[in-house]
Amino acid sequence: MWQFLVKWALWTVGTFYIFIEKFRNYPNEERDNILGLKIDDDLQKLSRFELCAYMDKGMPKKGFWDLNSTTKIRLGAQMMRNLNAVPTGKTSRRKKKVLPRKASRKKPIKKKE
Repeated sequence: MWQFLVKWALWTVGTFYIFIEKFRNYPNEERDNILGLKIDDDLQKLSRFELCAYMDKGMPKKGFWDLNSTTKIRLGAQMMRNLNAVPTGKTSRRKKKVLPRKASRKKPIKKKE
């Protein structure tokens, strides 16, 4: 029951946010270059709904519009990882130590000539 109330509250706030956002005029710095990534001119002109429809075209299933914000970010993070092989977690900040290999006790395999 609690999760139902939380989901309902998020849906209500999200719907209100989408309505209000229609009146916001985004400045160029929030359209053309986002966190150092150049955004194509055609994408800069699309509305929120149009961007979600565009995302649906590239997804295995439709429904991008219906995803909540955190789920969209999680999907974007997975897509970025798939494209760039970006590591996650604490290991990405530290270099792994490479230990020398111990000599094998097995006899080496002789190549047939």
